Amino acid sequence: MPLRKPIILVVLIALAGLVVYVLAASRSGPPVALNVVSVTEGNGTKRVTLGFTRVDAAARFEPGLELRVHANNQWQPALSLSEIHVSALLNQTNSHQLVFEFPRQTDRCRLSFGYRVGGSPFCKMYYFLGRHGISREFPALSKTIMKCTPVKPMLRHFESELEIPAGTPNPIAAVDTPSMTDLPVVQYAQRAAEQQR
Repeated sequence: MPLRKPIILVVLIALAGLVVYVLAASRSGPPVALNVVSVTEGNGTKRVTLGFTRVDAAARFEPGLELRVHANNQWQPALSLSEIHVSALLNQTNSHQLVFEFPRQTDRCRLSFGYRVGGSPFCKMYYFLGRHGISREFPALSKTIMKCTPVKPMLRHFESELEIPAGTPNPIAAVDTPSMTDLPVVQYAQRAAEQQR
């Protein structure tokens, strides 16, 4: 029995080390870089092309994108774009562009979405306990540890605010036709009105 206390102490120190390692390994910079590619102005609107570039290859993106627009010196209500999935955008290549049609007074926009980095902490802990024989020697302790271990990595939130400069005048940009690059256009005013209903 006197040997059991040092073993438990070693196990707890090893678990604390693993937790510190997992937390340190999961810290990372932003998963995506955003930039304004082009701005054209039409009849009362600004057509803004935003570029998304993947920075962190390990990031897995949650579905949906939230968009806020700053126009007339105030932030407009958030617009949820659940059909836009950042993972799908960056699936084939590391960069993609989206076209948004904003009110002409828009001077800034804010995009945010959720993402996760790394593998499952549950799996890491399971293999750690098995590899070091802890689950065999201390099954009750291992079960308790596994119950407290999350299955998915921590959900993080990315938010980026971009300044929208004045664009080049283009009367064709206001027409409801696809842009020259054949990218789908997200019409902010129409989508905001639909969400308020």
